[in-house]
Amino acid sequence: MASLPAMNRSPVALIGVAALLLACGVDEHQDVKSADAWLAEQEQAGAKQMAEEKKQKGAYDEPETTEDEKRREWDEKQATLELKRAARSAETCPESVTEKAPKGRATVTLTFSTDGRVKDSKISSEYAENAVGTCVLRAMSNVIVPAYAGEEHTVEWEIDLTGKKQSGAKGEKKEE
Repeated sequence: MASLPAMNRSPVALIGVAALLLACGVDEHQDVKSADAWLAEQEQAGAKQMAEEKKQKGAYDEPETTEDEKRREWDEKQATLELKRAARSAETCPESVTEKAPKGRATVTLTFSTDGRVKDSKISSEYAENAVGTCVLRAMSNVIVPAYAGEEHTVEWEIDLTGKKQSGAKGEKKEE
């Protein structure tokens, strides 16, 4: 095969390069975006996608509070459960202490710190200075509830020291 003269090679090479550039889709007139323009375009596309997803899910799928937020609130149900357990123990105090104390109901006021432990405890005055009152406070002060966010929480709890074992939250209707 005869080789082409040197003059003929360059037009063939130029045509080949031009064909290659056209095949790759290189467009001389493409606009180069600045970083800010590109970022704004991406944010707009993301916002549009989120709006579409929200529309597809609907409002009924979105919880009002997340599980983490619920954990940070005062857990009334768990606190009541723990206080009832402690009250059952406190109700046995008149039987376990040799010192005589008046029979009746004692009101215990507990202040919980946010870590779930009792920070302060008080008992009604008729039991404040005797062994039964000390026993009741010891039982009730050992209550630990789940840690929560916010301010300290104060609870008033009635302890039945008559032997009927009907303790409960202050003001709560007792079963007969």
